[in-house]
Amino acid sequence: MFSVSVIYSTRDFLNFLLESHITPERFEQTFKKYRYSNPEKILQVAFKCNWISLDGVGTLSLSKRGNEIAVLEYRDAILLQLEDMILNFNPTWASLLPKGREEAKQFLPEDVFQCFKEAGLFGVLNDNLIKYWDRISIAYRSYSNQKMLEIGRKGERLSLEYERQRTNAAPLWQSLESNLSGFDILSVVDRSCSDKLSIEVKSTTSKLEYATFYISKNEWETAENTKNYLFHLWVLEPTPNLFIISKDAMSQHIPQNNGNGTWQSVNISFKAVLSNPILVGNEVQNHEVLC
Repeated sequence: MFSVSVIYSTRDFLNFLLESHITPERFEQTFKKYRYSNPEKILQVAFKCNWISLDGVGTLSLSKRGNEIAVLEYRDAILLQLEDMILNFNPTWASLLPKGREEAKQFLPEDVFQCFKEAGLFGVLNDNLIKYWDRISIAYRSYSNQKMLEIGRKGERLSLEYERQRTNAAPLWQSLESNLSGFDILSVVDRSCSDKLSIEVKSTTSKLEYATFYISKNEWETAENTKNYLFHLWVLEPTPNLFIISKDAMSQHIPQNNGNGTWQSVNISFKAVLSNPILVGNEVQNHEVLC
């Protein structure tokens, strides 16, 4: 979708809708090719980015944003189009954007690079260009944080259900009550021991060999000061798999303060933590009996 031909053709299509009333089906039937692209791609991009919608009789109409793009010249329009497309399609290469222009220039796919070049994004820096780069970088970070939250919540839900079945009791979803507690779920040791068990949940949709997770200083200090504390590591794809790790097993991956420096967060690979797991049923467990 990120090609100059698709972006220019979509802008022309939006301009066309300023004066024309047409249904999606009619558009596809009338134009086997529209400008430099095909109607199917144009409609897909325009709907995905909310530049168009259907009125009560099924005719295409412009949204406020679509109208804004339609009346602009190509250079100005492509800036808005790229911004919306990055947010709505979330391409994998968007992770390059917060790393700076030079990184993007070197590693963007060729078609995407041409889009950025056409938009003047690799030109001489000025205040407007700086603001634009900052805006798309911040937007990607915001999207990335949202996706991380969604992935984290999915793992927490799975842990809640796992604990409910394991203990036959309803655990507390602590992270919804407070994200400062240093753990996500408050359960009990088992069905015969009602001692409290704190659980920190980490989740990933990445392949196991590439997956990492963060532990904050607050989480680790809470773990150290809590009698019963476990880590639930979820690898969600292709199917959810749970790995249960004790704080003792995790401790070898935690940094130490040196001099006047104090650590605040550590990034740990799933692979490193699970180097010597013990398989129990469908879960990998690496923790001692608590009661």
